[in-house]
Amino acid sequence: MHETWERLARTIHFAAPGRIVYAILDARLYDIAGYQRAIRSEVAPFQAGSVAELAALIDVPPAALQETVARYNAAATGDVARFDATRADALAAAADLSPPKSNWAMPLDRPPYLAYPLIGAIAYTFGGVATNAEAEVLGERGPIPGLYAAGEMTGHFFGTAPNAIAMLRALVFGRIAGASAVAYCLARRSRGY
Repeated sequence: MHETWERLARTIHFAAPGRIVYAILDARLYDIAGYQRAIRSEVAPFQAGSVAELAALIDVPPAALQETVARYNAAATGDVARFDATRADALAAAADLSPPKSNWAMPLDRPPYLAYPLIGAIAYTFGGVATNAEAEVLGERGPIPGLYAAGEMTGHFFGTAPNAIAMLRALVFGRIAGASAVAYCLARRSRGY
């Protein structure tokens, strides 16, 4: 899931015109009990009586949006009675869609049609100090003697964000950094420092 969101955020930020895309929904949204809890936006959706009208509101070519919705609807051929918003319901789209739709594939055919604007927001750290396999902080000339780092200090991820990566990196490299620091201190002590 995290990889999906990260890939989507990068695509929006670097490839989408104006760095914005829209989640297109229909009136079926209102049939979902407590749907408001899933809306993570303070921005009201654009709303229209037809797909063409919605396209005009969001400055998208109407023919392109109508063709996209028609293609999606043709793929959303599952038993809509199986729809269950509370779990992955395996109500998959039948056609080769990109991205694929493996759950909650319901046709968009009940006005009003809605368009929620989405922007790419990366909320993790990408940077941090560089370290080696011994958790030593790297400077311009290599490892900095006696300086170790682990966890968020070393950045969160690069190119992918698997679940629990921050905790895993903190655990693994925290242990390595601690052992390396102890070994460094013992070596200095044995040399009389």
